[in-house]
Amino acid sequence: MSNDDNFQPELDHENAERLAALLHVLAANAEEDAPAITVDTLDGYLHALLAGPAEAAPADAMDALFGEDWPAPLAEQEQLDVFMDALHLRWNEIGASLAPEALLQDPEAMQLVPLITEFDEDTKAALLSQGVIKAELLERLPAAGQMWVEGFMQAVQDHQADWYVFAADSEAGQMLDAMLMSVAAVALPEGEQRQAYIAEAYDEDVAVDQHVLIDDALFSVQDLRLFWLQQAAAGDDGAEEEEV
Repeated sequence: MSNDDNFQPELDHENAERLAALLHVLAANAEEDAPAITVDTLDGYLHALLAGPAEAAPADAMDALFGEDWPAPLAEQEQLDVFMDALHLRWNEIGASLAPEALLQDPEAMQLVPLITEFDEDTKAALLSQGVIKAELLERLPAAGQMWVEGFMQAVQDHQADWYVFAADSEAGQMLDAMLMSVAAVALPEGEQRQAYIAEAYDEDVAVDQHVLIDDALFSVQDLRLFWLQQAAAGDDGAEEEEV
């Protein structure tokens, strides 16, 4: 067995389905005009918490996305413990996929296994039957990866005091901006802004579709994990020098 095999990312599919099903309980109890929060959104938020600079816990994502009273509907159905087990298992999976040893050993390897829904006809039918989405909204379903990225970027905004700590024109600030733009590009709608980004970020002979943007966004998330670890290490080194 090669060393690379030791770092193969894993996903418990049954747990992911369990987590998504229990989120439907929260969706069914949400206000009618509340934004739709799917497992994709939650998964993106969790990735940002684990890749970013701030100390966080998986419950922080739930508080941010659903409000601090989110446990009540699950508790009423005696599903809160089951949900928390599923949430923590997913949190640990993401943490393992962002382990710096694997990212450093093979920077060209994709370690992440995100929960990104492809809205084929079967998925649309399931969402409709579960009451997650109304029929009139079926044709307005987001592109693949959009909800995941929206969750990720919401976490960045919610913790912007920790993320945006560099001068915009500094090397670190420009690196951070480029990586975040690569992630955010997945959610850009068809139009001038999307085409302008693609023209600037890719060579003319590269065919760029939604899945290319998703792949590059996920690599940027891995890069962000290493970026923040390097910044923390640099800060620790500076603190040690001041103490001498």
